[in-house]
Amino acid sequence: MNKKSIIAIVILAIILVGGIYYTLQDKDDFNDVSEEENDEVQEIPPSNEEIDESNEKDEESEEDSDSPILESDKLAPDFTLTTLGGDQVSLSDYKGKIVMINFWATWCKYCDEEMPDLQRLYDENKDDDFIVLAVNVGESEKIAKDYIEEGGYTFPVLLDEDREVSQRKYFVSAFPTSYYINKDGSLIGAVPGMMTYPQMTQVLEEIRNSEI
Repeated sequence: MNKKSIIAIVILAIILVGGIYYTLQDKDDFNDVSEEENDEVQEIPPSNEEIDESNEKDEESEEDSDSPILESDKLAPDFTLTTLGGDQVSLSDYKGKIVMINFWATWCKYCDEEMPDLQRLYDENKDDDFIVLAVNVGESEKIAKDYIEEGGYTFPVLLDEDREVSQRKYFVSAFPTSYYINKDGSLIGAVPGMMTYPQMTQVLEEIRNSEI
């Protein structure tokens, strides 16, 4: 079994820890969550444009309505977004680093629970070969900035107000969702749902080990 396969298995195991699709448990009550709570999903509210597109798709044939997917071991879709500081950055700017793209929103309670662990991961690895790009989806700069400042978070935050990156390039349908990109810019895999600090570090170390 090659190292990339091992990483894929680790990511799959993380997804399965909290349910078939989403890890939505409260961290303080991880082992006592009911099945009913595990079925909860914080889906992204559709925009008017998406509703119109959905209506159009309903008229298409079943053959043409297959959902797009991103393939691992392929170059991750590049994008350029604006930071809370007003700078424009691209994913390709971080080639040579392992990138964790975390798609989130202020109204997502699981994102809120995940943020402190994301900050801890960033603090412990920001001077090494790793970067967190926290992409806020569908909200204004003020809403995202107020939330980040109140929480005291210092990792890079990018604004995807029109959802062009999250939905049209990465096909995110619920929050939080995290993508991992290796140093060559290739997509390693994605974890749909809340991650804990041990899970984040486990994936990061597996990626590091695979590149030795």
